[in-house]
Amino acid sequence: MSIPPGSFSGPVQPQTLGVGEPASAENRVDRAWPHAQSSDVPVGTPPSAPALVEKPHPLTPLVRAWVLVLAVAWTIGRDLLGRPEGLRLPPLTWVTGGVGAVLVTLLVVAYLDWRATSFVVDHGELRLERGVFTKSSERIRFDRIQSVDITEPFAARLLGLAEVTIDVGAEGGHRMRYLSRARAAAMRDYLLARAHGQRPAEVTRQSTTGVLDDLAAGDEVLVRVPSGRLVIGALLSHEFLLLTVPASVMIALVIALDPRGPSVVLGNPWLLLGAALPALGGLWSFVVHRVIGQWHYQFVRSGPGLKITRGLTSLSSQSVPRHRIQSLRIAQPLWWRRLGYYRVDMSVLGNHGLARDEDQAGRTSILLPIGTRAEVDRVLRTIWPGLDLDAIAITPSPQRARWVQPLAQGWVGWGWDGSVLVTRMGWLTRTQHVVPHARVQSLALQQGPLLRKLRLASVAVHTTQALAVNAALHLDADAARALLFAEAERARSGKLEGLFDK
Repeated sequence: MSIPPGSFSGPVQPQTLGVGEPASAENRVDRAWPHAQSSDVPVGTPPSAPALVEKPHPLTPLVRAWVLVLAVAWTIGRDLLGRPEGLRLPPLTWVTGGVGAVLVTLLVVAYLDWRATSFVVDHGELRLERGVFTKSSERIRFDRIQSVDITEPFAARLLGLAEVTIDVGAEGGHRMRYLSRARAAAMRDYLLARAHGQRPAEVTRQSTTGVLDDLAAGDEVLVRVPSGRLVIGALLSHEFLLLTVPASVMIALVIALDPRGPSVVLGNPWLLLGAALPALGGLWSFVVHRVIGQWHYQFVRSGPGLKITRGLTSLSSQSVPRHRIQSLRIAQPLWWRRLGYYRVDMSVLGNHGLARDEDQAGRTSILLPIGTRAEVDRVLRTIWPGLDLDAIAITPSPQRARWVQPLAQGWVGWGWDGSVLVTRMGWLTRTQHVVPHARVQSLALQQGPLLRKLRLASVAVHTTQALAVNAALHLDADAARALLFAEAERARSGKLEGLFDK
């Protein structure tokens, strides 16, 4: 069987897959990783052939216990260095002995878990065998794989290790912890090739990716976001303003209401420094986390698929399964409008909802953290080549809707073409939701007492994974009912081919 290149970190353990008739010549495939020497081993349905077993990297137990190791080392080291007599081994106390026993116990448990974990490649599936006391076996058919992501947490990255996450539509996905960086990249390429229907003998892609950005020689970078733009986006975000404005108002009130007079407070630099340092520390932490999480963001065409690489301390390489995207959300906060910047999120079947943490490692809904209009168009054309947002006529809400949306009246609206439904809403952050007709699962007409009085109604659009609120807001009541029935018919007969074809 053809599996990713490299020698096994553990012994090969043959496993009987079943007994059947000899396979035909076209079903003969390699038993080694791609680009290794072939062997004529039948893998028909069901053949009698050995499965190949891969063990996690030997340093996996250390990576999984690194937080505790650092905490214990810090505690003991601080105690030793703080002694007046200098660095000297302390006598064995109950505390030191207890901490050491707990540390050793956890390391032993991690080692046993490593010994009990195996990744087995069979003729048509990947098996993840785990468990010391309770055994579990996760079976992943190659044709059910939707995307494969690589994540390098900080501790694993220091040791050159990576985690492979296999998405088959379930929440969280299946995780392979940990492989070397090169083997993880080869495993991803192999699994994606098999998921695209390639036979083992046809898998020829073998990439050597970079340490800092997970880019291979043949990868094409479509969008790269500079770090300076990430800083601007963080400083002009609503979250940053919510942190700075209340703190500034509070400091101004303290200075103005102090009975000794503002001059006394302003003339005491230590008092001002004590009040400013915690606030500046919180702002610094917020900006740094936002920038580090999306550092060196790149939207890449890699072989037959797409991927996103990002992160400084923890590197994430996320596959973008175009056929599983349920909807897109294009957002433009108030302070970004003059600069012409946008953010694009995607709703993917099986993923969690809209990302709130910009520094979140691994899979996220962020498709483009901050980009120009040209970059947004490039991303949209790559994801859905048949989509042309500028060609879709937007129908605004009627003028009487200004009573319920006085600041957003000029923006709120809806439109559609043969492939997608577009809805617009918001004032502080203007958003556009793009939902393919074929992804619409249900619709609902919403009309409260005030909307009924104004002869207005809203149409909520439900997909399998909703991004925030996706609705056509404050339409004329008759137009809302017409949209409800018309969109239900388009959802029943809609197809995705128009989006993927130019």
